Amino acid sequence: MNRIPTAKEMSSNLAHLSNLLCQEELIQPDSKVYLDGAIGMLRKLGRLQSWKYTIEASEPIDFVPIAGKKLEQIAPRLYLTVAVKPQARSELPPFTRLVTVIEVWDILKNELQSRWHLDLANRKEDGSYQAGPLFHLQGGGHQPRSHRKEELKVSIPRWTTPPMELILTCEMIIANFYPDKWEKISTQKKWLELIHAAQQLCYPVYFQRVQNCLSSGGRRQSVLKTLWAKEWG
Repeated sequence: MNRIPTAKEMSSNLAHLSNLLCQEELIQPDSKVYLDGAIGMLRKLGRLQSWKYTIEASEPIDFVPIAGKKLEQIAPRLYLTVAVKPQARSELPPFTRLVTVIEVWDILKNELQSRWHLDLANRKEDGSYQAGPLFHLQGGGHQPRSHRKEELKVSIPRWTTPPMELILTCEMIIANFYPDKWEKISTQKKWLELIHAAQQLCYPVYFQRVQNCLSSGGRRQSVLKTLWAKEWG
């Protein structure tokens, strides 16, 4: 079963993340201010295990630029909403909302080059889910408050992926864009404690579901079918 930290515990984890990202010069100074704002929201909720925090698109986490293979300077940008609560059934994940957006920008031209969503499937008014895996990765979409003509027109496929909140998403960004920094911090005790806490929140129910499917010998359904949103009930 996933281990849901209290809001206060989560605020402490994100505070350590914020400090580490700054110490390693991975994010812009303004981004720490925005991240610390989310931390303050959580801290006020104390020992509650039902909590939510948001990094707004208007106040995102901007990572520092790096040289791209085809562009002189690129940089990732991250904003998200995470909400959790204890579930009545132990086989259900704790997330009630999980919307993570990763963008990559051409810094010199101030042009968006790619956008990815790591999302929990939307639920309709009748309780049914949108088609696709419960947790999925998809490309495209439009910028908040931007002209709809600027959006990418194809939002499928939705690729199955385990849930990832802020800490695990930051690890993925650092590993891909700043591999030397990742090698440096990946064995540090405090970093591993943050990763462990995030993995305990995100992974146990998800991978137990995969394991249950594999243990059945695939005789009932595929892993992809098992992870399809409507199959979770």
